[in-house]
Amino acid sequence: MDEGPRGWGVPLYEQVLSGLEPGAPLLDVGCGAGTFTAFAAARGWTVSGADTDRSALAVAERELPGVDLRLTDAHDLPWPDDAFGQVTLVQVLAHVTNPIVALREAARVCEPGGRVRATVWGRPEECDVGEFGRALAPFLPGAPAPAEGRRPSGLGGSSSPGCASTPARPGRSGGGPPPLTEPDRLRKVAGLAGLAVRDLHEVVCTFDYADADELVGPVLDSALGRRAVMRSTGGPRAVKRALLTGLERFRDGDGYRLHNTFRVLDAAPAGD
Repeated sequence: MDEGPRGWGVPLYEQVLSGLEPGAPLLDVGCGAGTFTAFAAARGWTVSGADTDRSALAVAERELPGVDLRLTDAHDLPWPDDAFGQVTLVQVLAHVTNPIVALREAARVCEPGGRVRATVWGRPEECDVGEFGRALAPFLPGAPAPAEGRRPSGLGGSSSPGCASTPARPGRSGGGPPPLTEPDRLRKVAGLAGLAVRDLHEVVCTFDYADADELVGPVLDSALGRRAVMRSTGGPRAVKRALLTGLERFRDGDGYRLHNTFRVLDAAPAGD
């Protein structure tokens, strides 16, 4: 179910659940194919999930038979007030149209005394995956940097750190307010959503790739990778060579190892 190096998310998932009480009803907003949802269920939580991706939900339904999984949007959750003890948004906020509204909805369905936990990428300089975008940049003049995943709106899909087939470069492109990768911005957005921020944790996750093909294959298969190949005079070989050159410093034996920072927002409905 993982999009990306298998097992990359375990440290992040453990932090999301840290200090929470197993057994309480937990809603995973942007559950995608259900990777984090299944992780929480295996550790004793009574889980529900929501996502806008019908095909991803179909995968989650096969993995989690009998679980309440709904095709719905983060901005308008179809559950009543105070329905869950915990609400999680794992790598979702970068994909929704309005993070404030999404967090406000999470706060609404979270019971008094409950917790809302949301994760985001660290700053660009804290994430080695940014090298993918830098390596592809010469083939894509004028194109924006790769975004933090695959969906511009709706729900993200918490099985993924972004999109493995379009590696992320978390951070800011263009004008507008600072991105949610900035801790102060994340705290402000949470406050505007009616959440009281308890803490902001930092987690480093390791992305391990067995070999060069595992590293660059998903990139070449992605829309961005195909576009780079089309614009390259040397075709796929030139793009692959550029990726491997850009990521040479991450070599680890026959494979590659990248370290990426994530932040976990720990908040509660205001007034708790």
